[in-house]
Parts: sequence; C-alpha cells; structure tokens
Amino acid sequence: MSSHRVLFVEDDAAFAQRFAKNLESAGYKVSVAPSGVEALEHLADEHVDLVVTDIRMPKMGGLELLEVLKGPEARDPDLPVLVLTSVDSVQTAVEAMRLGAADYITKESERPEILMRIEKVLGLSRLANENRLLRRQLDRASEFGDIVGDSEPIANIKREIREVAPSDATVLITGETGSGKELVARAIHRLSQRKSGPFVDVNCAALPDENLMLSELFGHERGAFTGAVALRRGLFEMAQGGTVFMDEVGELTPEAQGRLLRTIESSTIQRLGGARPIPVSVRLLFATNRDLREQVRQGSFREDLFYRINVVPIHVPPLREHADDVPTLIAFFLAEYCAKYSRASKSLTDAALKRLRAHPWPGNIRELRNAAERLVIRVPQAEIDVPDLESQGIFVLTGGLAADGSIELPAEGMPLDDIERSLVMQALERAHWNQKEAAKLLGLTPDQMHHRVKKFEIKHASWRKHR
Repeated sequence: MSSHRVLFVEDDAAFAQRFAKNLESAGYKVSVAPSGVEALEHLADEHVDLVVTDIRMPKMGGLELLEVLKGPEARDPDLPVLVLTSVDSVQTAVEAMRLGAADYITKESERPEILMRIEKVLGLSRLANENRLLRRQLDRASEFGDIVGDSEPIANIKREIREVAPSDATVLITGETGSGKELVARAIHRLSQRKSGPFVDVNCAALPDENLMLSELFGHERGAFTGAVALRRGLFEMAQGGTVFMDEVGELTPEAQGRLLRTIESSTIQRLGGARPIPVSVRLLFATNRDLREQVRQGSFREDLFYRINVVPIHVPPLREHADDVPTLIAFFLAEYCAKYSRASKSLTDAALKRLRAHPWPGNIRELRNAAERLVIRVPQAEIDVPDLESQGIFVLTGGLAADGSIELPAEGMPLDDIERSLVMQALERAHWNQKEAAKLLGLTPDQMHHRVKKFEIKHASWRKHR
C-alpha cells in the first residue's frame, strides 16, 4: 500500500470525489483543490508527492498552474505533475508536457491505467531523487573504498560493525581526524536493513552559516530567508528509507542541536519557514573528533542530545595504535594510485617500511594515503627507499633514547625542526590535544609549548582559537 500524498486539482466536485476514492482505496492520501489558486494555497501549507490536475478550471487552469510550478520562479521544481485531458485534446497534452508535466492521462481512463500512470510518475520522481543523491555522493565519495587491515584493533572494529549494523540503533563514531570514521559509517549502512536506501552524508563543520546548515539538513520553504527562491528538500527528506551520517556533529549550532533533537524524538522534520511536520524514516549515524562529554560540561553541547546520539558508541583507533596495518595500507594505496595515474607498480624497501611504521601519523590514514599519492606521482622508480621518503617531505623519527638519555640521531641524519615537531605532535596526541598536559610530557612550560604550536602551525579542531 502506498502512503504518498496526492493533490488532485479538479473543479467538478462529483468527479473529484470518485477519483479521490479510487486513489484512497489504493492507499494514497488525497487532498482536493477546485482550481490552481486553491492548489497553490494548499501547497504553501502541505507537503505532497504528486499533483494531478485538470486543464480547464475557473480562476486558474491546469496549464497556468503548471507554469507556476515548473517555470523560472518555481516554488518546488522537483514536484511531479500529471495532467488530466479529454480524449480529443492531444495538442493540450503536448503543451502540458512542454511546460514540464511528467505525464498525462485522459478522464476516460480506467482505474488500473490511472494507478499505473501514477505509480510510474512517482517511480521516476524517486529515481531522479536517488540520482541526485548519487551524484552528490560521488562528488563527496569516501577517501578509501574498504576497511583495510588485519590488526586486532581493526578486527574489533569490524566485529562491532557486524554487531550493530542489522539494528536501527543510533551510533556515535569517535576518533581523530583522518582515522576512517566515515568508512565505518558506510560499512554500517552496507550491512544494514537499509542498504538498498540512500546513504546521505553531511559535514556539519562545512556549513558555517546557520541558515545554510539548517537548510541542508531540514530543507526550506520559498522565502524562508534571503536567497530561498524555491522550496528545497533537506537531506533528511532525501534519505527516506536510508541512512543519514552526520560528521563533526560537535560543530552544530544550538539551534541545529534543538532541531536535531526534535527530529530524533518525533521522527519528523520541519523545513525552515514551514509550519507542518514531515515524517521521516532514516537511520542516524554520527561522528566527531571532539570530546562531546567535555562539551556538555562546558555547555556548548546539549546533554539531552548527547544521550540521544550516544546509544551505541564505536571508537576508531588512530593509526599509531594499529601500526602493524601500515604495510598493508601503504601497499593498498600505492596500487590504487598507480592504477589511477597509469604508473608501473611500486613497492617499498624494508627500511622505508620500517620508517613508515615508526611515524606517529598525526593525520592518521588520510595522511598515509596522501603520502602514497605523492610517492606515486613524484618517485619514478619502482622501489621506494628511505631517501625517496625524505625527498618528498615524509620525515620520520626512527631514533630512540641512547644510554645517556639523549635522542639517537638516525644514521642518515634528519632536520632538527622535524625531530622537534615529531616529538611535539606525539606529546599532544598522548595528551589528547591538551597543550598543558603535553607540555608536562616534554618538560616545557605552557608558554613554551604554545610557542612551538605556533612555530609549527599545529592546529586541532578542539582548539577554539584556531577555528
């Protein structure tokens, strides 16, 4: 049974009643308007999935209504419209199609044909919506195609994904920038009951303007704010039956947090400028590299929202905690970029692999991936060695503490600034990016640590002054 909402525009009350009953018996929710004027008033207040309109009506006929709905100033250009014509009005039907009608049927059509045409139009509309989402997802595709690695931490992540995916539970994925949180979200979707539905991802930090963020998530009505010239469906509506992945959820504004909480509690959204709640059925996945509990304590993140999204937590470990996967990952990325740039296969010497495994990888898997791309593009020979890493700025501290407590310099040498920066980064990571605690690890004062952070242009999302 369908639950689509249909607006039937017809001035013949008796015909409209029969037509509406036929559709309602097939499961459609039908509203009736006697002319184009009343239809536009209805559309200003209510969401519908399809408009079926007669051609000849008082006040405003079907062709005039089509021009308003599909013209340059269209309020909702994606709304499908099916027109009713008489048997002898082929020219009128052609004109309606030219103006943007999705299809036409005659008033003499039997019920099975009418239902078939309506289902066809709605199916094409749904397909167009899915294609728009697909194009968007291709533009913002995941940085890598699969979860690569055989270490114990990665095995645990895969086990957690298998456990949580079949349910509809809300998941909060935590981890450092570049550690693969989106990859985990996509894997959950692929293994879920909603895998045939869309996967819609939104970076909450990428839209600093509040209106743009709210419009992206919840949609807006025409005139909701300056520049809102047409109705726009938000990502929650576009993701019906699928999964919404909200990355960097800690960046949401207080207004967005409140709207998100209402959406989670009621399974409805309300467009900006809209008055009517719209039901949505989506699986919610969230990710953050911030400490949301600390944000709750500071008052920048709602406590009630935190408990709503932290139903099933999954923590993605930083690359330094599963360094055994570095050889597998670098081989995977080298093969990927050799294919992309039509280069001969490349591999690394044991010494180069040792260097890469020793690196703290503050940018995690994303940093390793970028390094692989740079090596494929810039290193001509098939075997990559330590000097090739250094020539491309991939400096890695491999020396340890000597017997006298000093740092042992690698045999081939290394710039002092790179050694210092590596130690500063490691201290910050171990201190969870708390500069005061990192300073203690290095025997520095907070001011001395701050000086080095500025010197090496180190930034982190949790440092408000760098945002």
